Amino acid sequence: MDVERLADEISRINIENAKALSHFAGVFCQNGEAGVLLWLGTRVSDTYAVDIIDHFGLTPGRVANIVKSLERRALIERFQDTKDQRKSRIFLTGKGKTLSGELYARLSESNTQLIKLLGEDDTLHLIRILKRCACADEKE
Repeated sequence: MDVERLADEISRINIENAKALSHFAGVFCQNGEAGVLLWLGTRVSDTYAVDIIDHFGLTPGRVANIVKSLERRALIERFQDTKDQRKSRIFLTGKGKTLSGELYARLSESNTQLIKLLGEDDTLHLIRILKRCACADEKE
């Protein structure tokens, strides 16, 4: 396998098709405020800033900015942890839950469009590849 040639081809495709590919890039890149809202919407246990840092691989400063912004917009609330006063638990507000649901619906629609474009076989290959990438990231 000629890795350099394949890497070059992927790079050219990304550059030459930026507009078309940017539509689907959001499907795979969910690590800003929207990503945090989506993730918080799936959480069933207490969530702290360190959990967001660990899950998304973001810096503490970036997470602090995201949390402050979401709090200013009344999408989350923070409550001081009763066991450790230095920590705050993070919860979605009703408004945050609504927006998280709306974002999930938009993400699902984007995924539906992608599936229609790729077809079932290629979608199954994509899922296999994404899982492989996720597992590789966990090993690092």
